[in-house]
Amino acid sequence: MSPAPASILAVDDRPEVLRLIERSLSDRYGCELAGSVEEARDKLASNGSFQLALCDIQMPEESGLVLVEEIARDHPDVAIVLVTGVDDSEVAKRAFELGAHGYLVKPFWPGQLLITTMNALRQRELEIASRAHARALEDRLQMLMDRAPVPIYIKDRERRYLLANRVAHEVAGLAPNALIGKTDAAIMSPEAERLVAESDRRVLEEGATLQGEETLRIGGEERTFFSVKFPYVDDGGEIAGISGISTDVTGRKQAERLREELAETQALAIEELRISRQETVERLSRALELHDLETGRHVNRMASIAAFLGERLGLDDDRVLLLRTAAPMHDVGKVATSDGILRKSGSLTLSEREEMERHTTVGYEILADSESELLQLAAKIALTHHERWDGSGYPRGLAGEEIPLEGRITAVADVFDALLSDRPYRAALPLDDALEVIREGRGIHFDPRIVDALLGNVEEAMALRG
Repeated sequence: MSPAPASILAVDDRPEVLRLIERSLSDRYGCELAGSVEEARDKLASNGSFQLALCDIQMPEESGLVLVEEIARDHPDVAIVLVTGVDDSEVAKRAFELGAHGYLVKPFWPGQLLITTMNALRQRELEIASRAHARALEDRLQMLMDRAPVPIYIKDRERRYLLANRVAHEVAGLAPNALIGKTDAAIMSPEAERLVAESDRRVLEEGATLQGEETLRIGGEERTFFSVKFPYVDDGGEIAGISGISTDVTGRKQAERLREELAETQALAIEELRISRQETVERLSRALELHDLETGRHVNRMASIAAFLGERLGLDDDRVLLLRTAAPMHDVGKVATSDGILRKSGSLTLSEREEMERHTTVGYEILADSESELLQLAAKIALTHHERWDGSGYPRGLAGEEIPLEGRITAVADVFDALLSDRPYRAALPLDDALEVIREGRGIHFDPRIVDALLGNVEEAMALRG
């Protein structure tokens, strides 16, 4: 079925103007007419389906700008076009500050009216879609944050909580979402609040990224946190608040889980979040690298090597940059793998190996179903970086070029850097031994073309490891 025509409310004290509007628009849209601001209010109250309001400014009983303010405040999905008999730039500026989508000066032609109406309705559609997309991104960010085992939060310049994950609410002793809008004074002792306020002030005034321990009394219990704080930047590039991650270091197990789980998710959603949201996630990733330097170095090293190999294989610059950003997310699914298995120094049992191998599908499920090209690529890499060239890998047993190129590249880069790094179950291998492992896997584990690109550029790849 075709969508119903847009419904338009026309407000003007001159009947001939209302008739002109109705004649010009009624073939395309549903029109309701109001001869006064009060009548317009009644129609807005009784009909919640208007998509556009055409408002005359010079109304006899009260200014149409008053009505515009009310519509912008109480009916945010209604587009607004101002109609005036005086072409006043200051009035036009005020109108657009209030959220008007168009501006017509009398007398106007029907064609002018129709074009302005169509443009305003189109702008309205884009704004509604943008708000819906922003809400979806917020929900996804909240979901990703809620997977983290440590408190993550954002506060505004008045130090009220704008965003906080599940663990932050648990630490504060509050139900989900109950922390939003509150300040630290509501959950901490006065001494603890003063300590936190000082570091918050430095972030706001100096734009500094701070890290260190804070011993706080929250809910009657004294706890020590290792906190990383950095500026939250708004759409205009101004510091709008404080972002932070606080690890409870009174229990060392939580700190270890932070290193293993959050470092693997450091680049999630970079391309989803526009402007300030994007900046927030990027800074969260950098803060996590500062906290767990070795894991951060590994994912950055392997991502740099993956991008380097992509260049050698002829990927264009945009695809190389996308690969560089997506590759560190390959093991994000390990957030669902038990800590004992991740840190086990000996061989895994069959059931333990099955649980470990699930990280590919779990990572895919976390990253999939996004409109972002970055997260689509990251999901593909997470799912396929343990597939093998000969078809003996997991989870799907893909072989050869059935495996996406980025997954094949990430597999070589990840194994190469891992072989040269210390692991709980073995010490780092010498370079020659690591290269021999890669060489033996050519055509079996790895794509021969990618192995050749690495073996032919070993010095450059080693330079990228620092």
